Amino acid sequence: MSLSASPPMPAEVFYVVQSTGMLGRREHRLASVLYETRPQAYNELVRLTALRPAAYSIWSGATYIEPPRWAHPVIRADGTVVPPDAGRRVPAPD
Repeated sequence: MSLSASPPMPAEVFYVVQSTGMLGRREHRLASVLYETRPQAYNELVRLTALRPAAYSIWSGATYIEPPRWAHPVIRADGTVVPPDAGRRVPAPD
């Protein structure tokens, strides 16, 4: 797939984080993939809480890299998945 055919990566994403540390410690882990919208992340937060009650929260991140790139897959609002390498320029073969 060519770069021009790749769906654009969003510059801002939302994701669910689980607190794993003890009281007074700041230890968190990513508990979901990245989402294009906050409502998507909220639905995942509800699903995870029902499966495994824990201390979850929604965080957001933004990038100013052009084109935007993320180290994890991003689920767009329409349900399509943008892989982590989308938007990365790949050198042309010799």
